[in-house]
Amino acid sequence: MAKRTVAISFTALALCIIVIIYLLYSRKRFYEENYMHGKTAILNGDYQQAAISFKKAIRWKRKSAPAWLGLAQSSYFLKNYDAGMEQVNKAIMFDSLMPDAYLYRGMLNIKKAHPDKALADINHALNIDSLFAQAYYQRGLILASRGDFKGSVADYRKAMELDKDNIDAYLKSIEARSALDDYKGVISDYDKLLAVDPKNESAFLSRGYLKLNLNDLDGAIGDFNKTLEINPANTEAIYNRGVSFAKKGDLMSAVQDFTAALKKKYQPEKTYYNRALIYLQLRKPDEARRDINELLKLTPDNAEAYLTLGVISSMKNAFKESIQYYDKAISLNSSFAEAYFNRGVSKGNLNMHAEAIDDYNKAIHYKRNYAEAYYTRAISKINIQQIPSACEDLKKAVSLGYNAASELYQIHCANSSAQ
Repeated sequence: MAKRTVAISFTALALCIIVIIYLLYSRKRFYEENYMHGKTAILNGDYQQAAISFKKAIRWKRKSAPAWLGLAQSSYFLKNYDAGMEQVNKAIMFDSLMPDAYLYRGMLNIKKAHPDKALADINHALNIDSLFAQAYYQRGLILASRGDFKGSVADYRKAMELDKDNIDAYLKSIEARSALDDYKGVISDYDKLLAVDPKNESAFLSRGYLKLNLNDLDGAIGDFNKTLEINPANTEAIYNRGVSFAKKGDLMSAVQDFTAALKKKYQPEKTYYNRALIYLQLRKPDEARRDINELLKLTPDNAEAYLTLGVISSMKNAFKESIQYYDKAISLNSSFAEAYFNRGVSKGNLNMHAEAIDDYNKAIHYKRNYAEAYYTRAISKINIQQIPSACEDLKKAVSLGYNAASELYQIHCANSSAQ
């Protein structure tokens, strides 16, 4: 009987051990399953499900720092910042050497408007892991928000070196360099970004626009062409390529691009105006007039449009008609120096030199270093025998770089006591 009792006791003990092992194994398995479900949900952007799974994981393993961190991440993306702060503090309490935990606490502190605490947390994360790309990126954001763009650029560059797929780091570096007017650096960042993401339509478009403004016209046209290879319907690229062609002097290509942009109704006010200016350069005043008339249907009080109509009339020697257009432009913009100047030229062509001088005076009043206005005012003064004053105007025009005034000065002033 005693032997049987001992045998039963050993059997019970074995069963208990088996149950304990099973429970421990099950606890571990249930924890790992829920934890991995949470990680997958985070990657898929399903933050509600992630929070549910991490909470289940924590039930099976209360002191799991990774699960508390996952729950804090879920709260961060769900904008539950107070809850997220409590959860990330739990993660740090159970594992004080988790750089990701300090990173997320820093990010939560940013959201809670505590930038100093955020910076301290992210610095702590980098002290633990000096190769933590995301921490450099987040610190760059903090420094940029404080106006330390040089510091932010250095951090973004480090983030880019450590994680070449971090597109946001390239974009933020571009933004910070732009604030520093470091346009060569901006182009360098675009180059790096496009090496990583060669189908980035927006990057090609933005780099092209920057090159256009830096007068790298061939580079700009190349980038706009790349943009259009990726997306042939990108009308902004078509329009800006037209601007690039116009600046380069390829006027017919510019007309083609502006025409294509107008077919897609892209910023018709700008596009009609720019195409009209190209038509003027091509000596096609009738086409230019049609575009300006279309522009005036859209913006009836457009002073620039009336100025252009005046120029068109002047090209046809219709000076009285041109004066009416310049009058209209001035009525819409009383400080429009170019309109006063052009009206003065038309009056000079009608031998109304005293009236022309009045207009040149106003043009110079509104545009102090208007070299061409000094030159044409001198011509009107010569025509009414105001030679000494005309010579002063010619000297001023020359000093402002208007070299055509030199010849007239030599004729009327060089050997005159008026000088």
